[in-house]
Amino acid sequence: MGFWKSFAGKRLPLGAVVVALAFVMACSQTETEEPAKKQRRELVLPVQVGKVIFKDIVDEIQSVGNVVAEQRVVITSEVGGRLKSLKVEEGSKVREGQVLALIDIRDYRLQVEQLQAEQVSAQKEYEITLSGLRPEEQEKLQAQVQADQSSLDLAVKEHRRMEQLVLDGVVSQSLLDEANDKVARAQETLRSSKAALTAGGQSRQEDISKSKSNLESVTKKLEMAQLDLSKAVIKAPFDGVIISKKIEVGAFAEPGTPILEMVGSSKLKAVLEIPQSYRGKLEKISRIDFKVEELGLGFIMDENLKQQVRVIPDANIFSGNIRMQVELPGHLNTLFPGLTLEARLQFETRSQVKHVPSISLVIGEKGTVVYVVDKGHAKLVPVRAFKERDGLVEIDDFTHQLNRDTLLIQRGSGAVFPGVKVLLTNPEPKPEPPFNAAEKGKAKPKTGPRGT
Repeated sequence: MGFWKSFAGKRLPLGAVVVALAFVMACSQTETEEPAKKQRRELVLPVQVGKVIFKDIVDEIQSVGNVVAEQRVVITSEVGGRLKSLKVEEGSKVREGQVLALIDIRDYRLQVEQLQAEQVSAQKEYEITLSGLRPEEQEKLQAQVQADQSSLDLAVKEHRRMEQLVLDGVVSQSLLDEANDKVARAQETLRSSKAALTAGGQSRQEDISKSKSNLESVTKKLEMAQLDLSKAVIKAPFDGVIISKKIEVGAFAEPGTPILEMVGSSKLKAVLEIPQSYRGKLEKISRIDFKVEELGLGFIMDENLKQQVRVIPDANIFSGNIRMQVELPGHLNTLFPGLTLEARLQFETRSQVKHVPSISLVIGEKGTVVYVVDKGHAKLVPVRAFKERDGLVEIDDFTHQLNRDTLLIQRGSGAVFPGVKVLLTNPEPKPEPPFNAAEKGKAKPKTGPRGT
């Protein structure tokens, strides 16, 4: 206003008036912006803070499964025939090798007897082939050799006589040549008959091979027939219990027809379904608590579990879970296949795992975060959240910004934003989650691990 008074009653140029007005408006705008900036700078949000909690965690899960037999088999007929009898009933306990059923064996017995007779005949034929010609044939060849020997002796004598007559000049040389030819022919005939006699002493190799092959073929057929005869008697493959029969006495059974179903009684297993994420943790399993409601039975397994647990190589296509087998103790005689049981599986104990109260977690566009107090202002820290237990959530502080001295914003965490100034309503925070006023006076929940 003093500015305007100094120019009262005076005329000013239009340009000077415009400059003066601009100056006054600028001063006025500056005076209004300063309080606004000051007000924004002084925005303070009240918060309640706490501590990051470090605790040991026993990793465990709950599962439901069934008791199954280590061995379960459907016994089928291995040969065709009419079922003559069943020696057991459903629920019968049987021992390995015990007769369970009989197939009519009359046809198989006749076949065995027929092949036994053929085998005897083939054996004799083979022995004859090995020994050579029959005795009467050998005698005939020997007689021929003797006759050919006599003819040779006579030809030699005639040759000698002719030689003397030629020397005496009684006969011509041509008669001596004829005598020489007779001797040569007699020698060749004798050599041929002797060769025949020698060959008659043993059969040709192809005859021996043929006879031997025939004997082996008959013997193999006999063995197969004897095996079929033995298969007509159906026996238990192991100790166990008959759980159902699949055919009635008198019905015709083809090879492969189901006769009985049985389960082994030597060892029982528990089949449990667990999340896929625990496949790699089975090496670190430390204890399993079992409970069988039907029998009012509970028992614990905590020794040599790594050797007694294995993964069944198929997954549930709907849930993505995997199945595992646990070999059950042999002394639990009250267990039997088909029982339902509950199991709590405990894995390794992880030491000093970071936890924060669930109320401090904020889920937004940047994922899951918590806010901490840094020099009086809110600071964003990204985390990964896992299981919640008793109001505390296990986290993965992958940026490594949280420690025991960190002031963690709990109440008010949903209203703060990075860089805002905060006012601590509890300057001395305790390492425990805040609870509602309605819960005051109640027992505080334990912070130790519990079943999920």
